Amino acid sequence: MKVKRREMMVVKLIVMLSPSGELEHVDAWIVVDVLRATTMMTAFFERGGKMILPVKEVEEAYSLKKMLGKNWLLMGERNSVPPPCFDCGNSPFELSRYCLETYDGAIMTTTNGTKALIYASSYSNNVFIGCARNATAALKAALRCGNNIGILCAGRHNRVMVDDTACAGLMVNAMKEMTERIDLNDGGKIAWAIWKHYHCDLLEAFKDAEHARRLEELGLWNDVVYASCQNKSEVVPRLTLWNGLKAVIV
Repeated sequence: MKVKRREMMVVKLIVMLSPSGELEHVDAWIVVDVLRATTMMTAFFERGGKMILPVKEVEEAYSLKKMLGKNWLLMGERNSVPPPCFDCGNSPFELSRYCLETYDGAIMTTTNGTKALIYASSYSNNVFIGCARNATAALKAALRCGNNIGILCAGRHNRVMVDDTACAGLMVNAMKEMTERIDLNDGGKIAWAIWKHYHCDLLEAFKDAEHARRLEELGLWNDVVYASCQNKSEVVPRLTLWNGLKAVIV
């Protein structure tokens, strides 16, 4: 996807490779959990979904479902598999079983992604969902909020992971193509180096990723391939509030 370069604009881009440390207050955070939470959220809205309520814990999801009723889907995972009684896991392909337009929304909890999303909301009023499939669109949405942008990699159990780091590197590369001048932190330089190490091929990076191997063992390699596709979507979900709850909408 070609983008118009921004003349004479300095963009400060902060990349946090995991949510284990304190974040900076920025104009906008883009949260990346490419395998698979943020990819799943993007697919949900592409397929006509209205709203996602992200929560940290499984029990919190059960309680919300009981309160909100049957017109809300339960979706997500723990250690890559859906918890008991969930309508679907964290695979975009599972969404095809539902006519999402007929539901009020979904309640979602994942091992890493939803926690990172809620964490980022403490450090900016503007939090966007990013993945490879909407990478450039997510950057453009963030830039509309200002020139001080952060990318938070969800990682896995607060550890740095190849998959999210490579996806952040893809975004760094895209930002370099969008602006004349970029002020990049060490996390961003590491992510960009990882992206270059895998010859700008996200699927090759995923093949080395611990999480991707776990998904392959579960027979979910198609999810990995789907998540590796770049700039296939203009949908950029964002975090807001709904009835006092954290909510993701487009």
